[in-house]
Amino acid sequence: MIKAIHMPKNNMTIKAVTFDLDDTLWPLYDVIMNSHKLSNDWLIGKHPQMDGILFSKKEREMWQTLIKAEPSLANRLSELRKKVIETLLLENGVESSVALKDSEEAFKIFLDERHKVTYFDHVLEVLKKLKETYQLGVLTNGNASIKTLGIDHLFDFYLNAEMVNDSKPGAKMFEEAMSITKLKANEICHVGDHPVNDIEGALNVGFKAIWLNALENSWPDGQECHVPEVRNWKDLESAIAAF
Repeated sequence: MIKAIHMPKNNMTIKAVTFDLDDTLWPLYDVIMNSHKLSNDWLIGKHPQMDGILFSKKEREMWQTLIKAEPSLANRLSELRKKVIETLLLENGVESSVALKDSEEAFKIFLDERHKVTYFDHVLEVLKKLKETYQLGVLTNGNASIKTLGIDHLFDFYLNAEMVNDSKPGAKMFEEAMSITKLKANEICHVGDHPVNDIEGALNVGFKAIWLNALENSWPDGQECHVPEVRNWKDLESAIAAF
């Protein structure tokens, strides 16, 4: 159960802002579903015996099987996805060298499509404006690349779960952001969509936090969110300045 968290008001100036990516800068679901489908369709076209294996419960269970055997894979999503594909191919009669090669190719198809995102309204213009005032960083559990997306010039640093071997809401990514910026926790505001990974994770280490709720979700368990909620990116600058 997620606890509602009281956030006392203070006059501390925010000097850096960190951002989640998926469902914060852009909606994720359709992008991931399309990427997964194109990757699997390519595999089935090359290995027809995979029809009925991919897109099935067996594929979903393989993710959990591999994480259970090697928990740190949960922080290495790209490697995990390739291992899932390779293992399923091997289990269904594909020779090892071919399974390795085709898992890499299928992942490339996935990753190319995964970066074909559509930003929420006002994202790029707001980031450009914020960069004039704050250090900006990315803290993501995913494998989207700001360089591939062509938005790396808007940020001062980028961290993902693989780089720190820890996923939000764990503390490592937030702590590394403090190290990079050379700031105290309460001088940094984290902006994200996920009540646990982003909001609780940030508050647990002393960051300020804003719930970027562009998808207009409800706070879990019917509880009230006690951090600022922003549903439109054009309102983000004033929400940060209000701390």
